[in-house]
Amino acid sequence: MEFSKVLEKRRKELQITQQALADRLFVTRQTVSRWENGLSYPNLDVLVKVSECLEITLDELLKGEGMTVVNKISEDVRLKEKYRRALIMVSLIIGVSVTLLVVLGYGRVTQNTTIDRLNPFLTTKIGYGVLPQGKKMSVDTFISDDPFGNGEWLKFKAGQHTTKDKWVMVSHRGSYVSSVRLITYEEVPTTFRTQVGTDYFKYRQKTMGPRVSKKWGWLPFGG
Repeated sequence: MEFSKVLEKRRKELQITQQALADRLFVTRQTVSRWENGLSYPNLDVLVKVSECLEITLDELLKGEGMTVVNKISEDVRLKEKYRRALIMVSLIIGVSVTLLVVLGYGRVTQNTTIDRLNPFLTTKIGYGVLPQGKKMSVDTFISDDPFGNGEWLKFKAGQHTTKDKWVMVSHRGSYVSSVRLITYEEVPTTFRTQVGTDYFKYRQKTMGPRVSKKWGWLPFGG
């Protein structure tokens, strides 16, 4: 006898309604009706509960079905395992991606040279700036990356310079400076001269804002 017929026959023998059985199994009455009409099968966990509720062995429930129900249950188990693995993989990918973006964003905000150097979203830019007076080897100055004032304050070693060659051309990837060249004011591109200026100003956060001149400085892209 087919599973659907065994289920219906045993339920009626125990004088249990479809709704009552559904309540015990925590499913809908329509689900039980579909089982009894051979339109679907319960999964393995529910099948065990059906056996307990109807006081009948699994062997008796599945007698006459051959391998149909067993194959159906096995297929369901395989699909659930497949979806579980896929969900774990997607969750790992999302987790790693979010963590990576957070780390790269942290590198931008804090101007971490090591992180910026490895940031795949940053491009190498050529910028220009003016150095402070004196013969300081290590400087902190604003480097303009375009004529519109975009750029950032960078710390790097400029070497000894004079009032004649106190301007600098910098190749940098975010806060990571790869090369520095001292130049004269005449060597600063004309379109950059207004932004670069001729006088050095020390960085002051209250009046100058963030060190990186981006609307969202924590974004790890394009800076």
